[in-house]
Amino acid sequence: MLRRLFPILAFAVFAHAGLFGQAQTAVPGMSRFTEPNFGFSFWYPAAWKMIDEPVADPTDGGWFQNARIVRELQIRNPAAYQGDQPPGVALLELTAPSGLTELGHSRSASGLGEDARYFFDSKTQRWMYAQLSKASNRPPGIYPAEIGQRTMGGLPILGGELRGGAEAIVPLDASHFLAIRTLNYNYDSHNYLAATIVAIGPNAGKLASQPQQEDTIRREGVKLGAIGESIGFWYKDNEHVYDSTGKVLRGADPKTFKPLSDDSAADEFATDGVHVYRAYTGVVPGADPKTFAILGPWTAKDAHHTYDWKSGILRIGTVTAHQ
Repeated sequence: MLRRLFPILAFAVFAHAGLFGQAQTAVPGMSRFTEPNFGFSFWYPAAWKMIDEPVADPTDGGWFQNARIVRELQIRNPAAYQGDQPPGVALLELTAPSGLTELGHSRSASGLGEDARYFFDSKTQRWMYAQLSKASNRPPGIYPAEIGQRTMGGLPILGGELRGGAEAIVPLDASHFLAIRTLNYNYDSHNYLAATIVAIGPNAGKLASQPQQEDTIRREGVKLGAIGESIGFWYKDNEHVYDSTGKVLRGADPKTFKPLSDDSAADEFATDGVHVYRAYTGVVPGADPKTFAILGPWTAKDAHHTYDWKSGILRIGTVTAHQ
């Protein structure tokens, strides 16, 4: 069977006004894909290719027990290759009337995952996690599902059982699920794409605000290389500087933002001439970019203060101007 390629646009506009009574969303460099039959949409880099992959085995070899794979979409970056395939994300549409069971332990060659089932408890109105194997320190049993993040459509993002956390599960309702996994090693493209999923229909969750939606889509674009350029621990384009997660670094000037120096000891620090920024923690309070210097892996100073991150919490002391 031939694979079908979907048309790609330079950027997409999602008219929320008809569905959600909100303004339009448009993020240059990003496109929106809508699946009306299964009832969801997501965003992806406009330059990536959408492939409708034939589903030869609706159970994926028994990996998804008591579930059926309705469709598999692959979203790949044609500008990069790892081995003989471009990297990207695979998205499975799954129907599972009794909840989604994934045999990450007994069906996995590594056996490092768990056999588990996600299901919605109508009595408590909560998503539950039934641990079916002894693959972790916790004994088999039923627990409230851990929801660390939700999509911009208000849907829970649940952890899948692929090795290395390379998969996310997004339930659209109690019997319809999306399994999103990365197609390249040591990369979390699937998490950023999953964050943009919105359910369409009467059971759709609460949609994030317009700015939050745009931030979520933009973060995906930054992390997947569709927006801005990478500069060490940061990214930037003509309008914004972004931190290592793709989030806008508020107040940073992209015109002057650059690493503090070419010295590898200082690669975790950058400046825009007004502030000093540290990777993962943001602005260094009160730091003078003209005199800021690295003393060691966890310490630095400027003409007025010393800075110490050894304890995991920034400690600021006073130094003399000529020390």
